[in-house]
Amino acid sequence: MTKLAVVAIVLLASTVSQSQRIIRETPTRSTDENAAVIGDILQKISSGDSNAKDDAKLVELIKQEIVRTAEEIKTPTGSIDAAAKKAQKLVSELTSAYTNAIYKSKSPEDGRENFTRFQNTVQAIVEFIKNGQFLA
Repeated sequence: MTKLAVVAIVLLASTVSQSQRIIRETPTRSTDENAAVIGDILQKISSGDSNAKDDAKLVELIKQEIVRTAEEIKTPTGSIDAAAKKAQKLVSELTSAYTNAIYKSKSPEDGRENFTRFQNTVQAIVEFIKNGQFLA
């Protein structure tokens, strides 16, 4: 059941709604810096030492990476495809980190909490993509 939910969430993250276009500005943080911070947070999640603040920061950084990726491509279709691929890659990495955290959980309650945090984090990313908020 859990594997099915994870697969469904990852598949949802790879879909993109073309119905809305919302202009979104990206901060000036460098791509390398974002990637390093994302990697650090994913490592923290994987080790089981993260909290909800880490999840919120990770969601914002992933949104920035998706926007940056979409802005690099000048055609609408290419932009959507590139952003979807970037989102899918980042959600896969997130899934891996949370899978490790869930397996390392010390109790069933801890495992459920990690799974709930995973669901909420992925849902925030999916909503961002579905709403087309990364499109300029």
